[in-house]
Amino acid sequence: MNMFEAIFSRKSTRHFIHDKIEWDVLDDILKFVNEIPKLIDDIAVEFKLVSNIEKKQGFHGPFSVKAPYYFCISSEKKDNYLLNAGYMMQQLSLYLTRKGLGSCYVGLASPGRGLKSTMKYEYVIALAFGKPAKPLLRNSHEAKRLPEKDTVVYKEDVNADIRQIITAARLSPSGLNNQPWRFVVYKNRIHIFTRKNVLLYKMMDNNNLIDIGVMMAHFLIAAEELWIDVSISQLESLKNKPFQNNQYVLTVTIG
Repeated sequence: MNMFEAIFSRKSTRHFIHDKIEWDVLDDILKFVNEIPKLIDDIAVEFKLVSNIEKKQGFHGPFSVKAPYYFCISSEKKDNYLLNAGYMMQQLSLYLTRKGLGSCYVGLASPGRGLKSTMKYEYVIALAFGKPAKPLLRNSHEAKRLPEKDTVVYKEDVNADIRQIITAARLSPSGLNNQPWRFVVYKNRIHIFTRKNVLLYKMMDNNNLIDIGVMMAHFLIAAEELWIDVSISQLESLKNKPFQNNQYVLTVTIG
């Protein structure tokens, strides 16, 4: 299974076998972490592997997940650092799937003060992982996702490869399955927006940007698999334009 195939079979794992992972497997994962591409090159990040087996170092909050291991990511606070963190972390999640391990984001829960104090930069998010207690994989049609018409607007007819990229992007996990991404699709460019939150969901604004980063991992992995050249930019004309229900994030140019 490669990273692209993992997109279509991965599911979030919330129940784990609390056993140690063999050191050679952990070593492979740590080597992968050191080579994960960034979305924005000039943002420094730190991944921290946390074992919850010998000493309990769980996360606090109503959506915490009890797992044998966690990966935390901390980051310099620069423009788009949340996008970058989500992008990197989802690549790790897909790699864990390839290694036969389950994972789940710990989005609205916080590590303890002691654990936070050991991080080099600003804590962003954690990924719980370990040996799954339930089946690791699922068919993509079993994923609970919004209908395409609710998240994608096709302004022009596009080919099957572009639609495949959009499908891969829509399969991304998100906080509370919020699926904040919105796509406006042309033949040679795709504008990406995040849905504006209201009331209770205002607290999820930062999580939405992490989720967009997670989605971009799927997007760019799919583009690479399908041999489609893309570039990413932020258009000033859209960045400064008010939208009623959505907020502009970035544009992907094709070819």
